Amino acid sequence: MTYTKHHTKWAILMILTLVASVLSSLFLSLSTAAASGEQIAADQLKQQSRLSFTLRDAQQTAYTVYLFAEDEEASTLTELDSWGDNNAGDVTYTGSYRAALLKSGEAFGTVQHVNLELDTIILRQNWNFVVNSKESGIPDLLMITEWGSSNVNMIKTFVVQSGELKRMSYVLNDGKTGGDSTVAMRDQGIRTLSDGRIQFRYYNNVQGIYEFNTYKMNASQLQMRLDDTRNQKIAAWPNSGVGNRAYLKSLKDAASKGQLPGRTDIKTGLTLKTVQKKLGKPKSKSNGEWGAVYKYANFGIGFDSYLHELKSKSRVSVIELYNEKQYLSPDDIKLWLGKPSSEYYNEAVGGYEMIYKWGKHGIMFNYEEEEDLIDYTVIY
Repeated sequence: MTYTKHHTKWAILMILTLVASVLSSLFLSLSTAAASGEQIAADQLKQQSRLSFTLRDAQQTAYTVYLFAEDEEASTLTELDSWGDNNAGDVTYTGSYRAALLKSGEAFGTVQHVNLELDTIILRQNWNFVVNSKESGIPDLLMITEWGSSNVNMIKTFVVQSGELKRMSYVLNDGKTGGDSTVAMRDQGIRTLSDGRIQFRYYNNVQGIYEFNTYKMNASQLQMRLDDTRNQKIAAWPNSGVGNRAYLKSLKDAASKGQLPGRTDIKTGLTLKTVQKKLGKPKSKSNGEWGAVYKYANFGIGFDSYLHELKSKSRVSVIELYNEKQYLSPDDIKLWLGKPSSEYYNEAVGGYEMIYKWGKHGIMFNYEEEEDLIDYTVIY
């Protein structure tokens, strides 16, 4: 009897040990499943993932991106969070979120190497989404966003390339790095344009304008390159191709010849008599820093003599442009025209002057304070 009890005892211990070993192996398998390159069954991904998205690569092959965290925890907001636009009762999930990629029709997905930099998901907030491509050869974009300020989110961009989820970088128009993210308004702040371009919209609280940054995608190099900028007082999307890049190029082309933009017949060196014949009677006349100024609808013609000295043979010395509807900042100009020839504070006019020179002609941008928009422009 003692013999039987002894073996029964050891049998039970062996069974418990075996069960513990199996459970330990299972736990270890699950805990290491998120290692990069590991494969997870499609059914398991569907069950354990908090979010999933359909994403097409440049060849239009469809994949499902699953976002999951093994250390995920849930909490419920107990009161209104107006700063974060969150309501009482919103469920917040936190954890070290990873991505797994499942090719359409396959049974297993692969855990990705890419770092999402994602630790919070609020399902009511549609902050993570896909921007679908409308052109062949252009992949869909997965946007992972995070809180930036009261009305702006930071945007991180991902694509599927060669069967892997990869992160896009942002570069400036000259190819210099612009960081690995950009910004956009939280709601309806992104739209697609033709030729692989994506436009981002946000409100600049400091200057009171809406800024539109257009990037052109280079999927093979995993880059979003700045293609254009535009500033407006209204939130409506601007027409494509009428941004700061084209405006400043036309301004440079005209200024380098001493001409009024859009009017090759109006330029420095013309006589007062010729100007009056071509432009007619001005809306007003006044003395400026360099001499008399005849003001028309959107520009002024400055002469080499003051009002009391003007003669029919007095000549045009400068052309003034009033930029209130272009809403340019000094940074916008430097972005598209490069480093200025000089920049300084002019106590005589009570503001800053930024000068570009091309041969015997040049252009001067005037603004009052460092964070101000350009007030007016002078071609000379």
